[in-house]
Amino acid sequence: MLKNIQFITIKKSISLSLLLLIITLFSTGASTEKSVSIIDIYGRDYIPLDELVKVFSIEHNFDPVFQKGKLYHKSHYMIYKTGYSCIIIDNSIAYSEYPVIRWKGGIFIPIDLANTLLDNFYNKDIQRKKNKLVILEDEYSDKKPDKEIILQKKEKIGFIILDAGHGGKDPGAIGKGGVMEKNITLTLAKNVEALLKKKGINIKIKLTRTTDKFIELSERAEIANRELKKGINGTFVSIHVNASVSNKISGFETYMLSQNPTNEEARKTAALENNVVILENQKTGGKKYNDIDYIEALMITTQIQRESLLLANSVQNNLKTKVKEFKSRGVNKADFFVLRGALMPAVLIEVGFITHPKEMEYLQRSDYQEKLTAGIVDGIINFINQYNKLVD
Repeated sequence: MLKNIQFITIKKSISLSLLLLIITLFSTGASTEKSVSIIDIYGRDYIPLDELVKVFSIEHNFDPVFQKGKLYHKSHYMIYKTGYSCIIIDNSIAYSEYPVIRWKGGIFIPIDLANTLLDNFYNKDIQRKKNKLVILEDEYSDKKPDKEIILQKKEKIGFIILDAGHGGKDPGAIGKGGVMEKNITLTLAKNVEALLKKKGINIKIKLTRTTDKFIELSERAEIANRELKKGINGTFVSIHVNASVSNKISGFETYMLSQNPTNEEARKTAALENNVVILENQKTGGKKYNDIDYIEALMITTQIQRESLLLANSVQNNLKTKVKEFKSRGVNKADFFVLRGALMPAVLIEVGFITHPKEMEYLQRSDYQEKLTAGIVDGIINFINQYNKLVD
């Protein structure tokens, strides 16, 4: 009788254990949480990138020389750079109010950009639970996200970067009698800044250089990109003077970036302007201009291409209206290093040929410089007005 009682007790115990196991399985479901810490840095919410990469099994490459990194997950990718308040993700741009930073030896990204990354990589809403960012394991998906909703919201133009070509140890093109491109471009850039302010443009205007200073080509676009943040886009306008082996060629033209030049003349013009790299510190063996994945992701986005074309047409058309002494050579495309990496509408203006005797003379005249300045300024203003109407 005692044995029977013991058997019944053991049987009940086993049944109860099985029941508890089943309840546990059903209560937890098939999903498990994955989460990363939210760190307060100077009053801002950041996500430690090392933790994000480890927890969500994301491939990560980081270049300590240029302080940029790339993350991969299946068919998705993201590119970031420390000091930037924006990222490239799946060939689109996403913005934050504050930048990716290095802090205590690690890399930290703003929480909104981390949310955008996880949303794009996994196409699911991310939950915040106190000091954690959370996604459920069973919600992972390879489905493509709706980019129109997530990334394509345009930011208003809130700043203008004026880039005076060349400078310092780089004189640029040199005309007869030792006339230097770098001096003409600096004068024009300052004139454009002054006229924009005179016309009451209520946005930030910044020159890449205000003196006879040498600045590497890649740094010029970086000066512009550091101004980008949530709600604020910008324009990058680089001013140059052209040169030719023929002293009969004259005229002004506006370029936008493309790896496919409009024609052979456009290719030669870009090659001439790009020659400055031989004066730069090339300890990296030219890597900064040859990282194809990085370049394509940063510059060859259809959004930036469309906006740059709109800016180029506006500048060229207004120059054409103001300047009658020399012909318009139109809007063209070429691979200018100075435009590489500009994450905004960007153009390069060749205001004339320093190798054409008459045009070189005009380029040094204040009355002619006023005409060039007016054309450039009207082109920029018209573009901004047109662009910001599309944003509203």
